[in-house]
Amino acid sequence: MYAIISELDHATSHAIDKLRSEAFASCHLESPRMKWPYHISWQGAQDYALSETESRVRMISRTFGPLDTWINGIGLFPGAAPVLYLSVSRNPQLSALNATLWEALQPLATQVNPYFSPEEWIPHISIFYGDDQSASALGCAIEKLLIKPIRLRLEIGHLSLGSFQGNENKTLFRYPLPGNG
Repeated sequence: MYAIISELDHATSHAIDKLRSEAFASCHLESPRMKWPYHISWQGAQDYALSETESRVRMISRTFGPLDTWINGIGLFPGAAPVLYLSVSRNPQLSALNATLWEALQPLATQVNPYFSPEEWIPHISIFYGDDQSASALGCAIEKLLIKPIRLRLEIGHLSLGSFQGNENKTLFRYPLPGNG
């Protein structure tokens, strides 16, 4: 699986780790290990035409400057493998980048995830990936996070293509968002 992502900076990742660890510790649970670095996802697919994808992402990255927004609460994607996430405020700049990436890259993707389409996309940062055995841990973490005011500034300064296979992940390319046109 591949995804166009923006990894979070060290300070924001550290603040999220602290928030997450405190929630699980107050539930008397060890904070589950994250499979992937904290990130915001723009698009995901089973595969991409990699050379052309890199070329288009490089071109798109030159037209956008760093994006500022806020992490401002929690959310849950329910199902057999529920995902607890931190919600990211969607603003016109984030929506424009998402739409641009979708239009440019969707034709190059195999089995593109429709949840990242401009109409469906919910910007978020996943903090817990559950399974059918994790309902009580997930419920407790949600209960602890519900009473915490969450407001973290988020600056998005690059686009990357990540490869995610099982517990292995790697960055295939990364381009800054300088906004130089």
